Amino acid sequence: MPRLRQFSPQTTTDSSRGSVTILSLWWWAITAVGVVCILGVTSRYGDIARAQNNADAVALAYVSRDSAAAQRLADALRVTIEKVTTDGPVVTVIIRSGALTATASAKSG
Repeated sequence: MPRLRQFSPQTTTDSSRGSVTILSLWWWAITAVGVVCILGVTSRYGDIARAQNNADAVALAYVSRDSAAAQRLADALRVTIEKVTTDGPVVTVIIRSGALTATASAKSG
């Protein structure tokens, strides 16, 4: 009478477990680098948008009030007014926010 063999799935060997561990470590390393890059780019774009918003606010303060009000706002926002040019009713303001500069224009009236 023939003998019946018991079927059992092939078990993993130590070398295949090591390969899975290395691949898992690579996956986590690549994921971590990707997250850091995304956070860096997002932070940079946030800084650029903040500098532009501050320039817009200072330009509007200059047009709607006066240069003293614009300077007070710039001090409150912790930005430096680099240059102000007036061309008729249009005022153009260049501000520095940290290492960034931003330009905004506003028209009075």
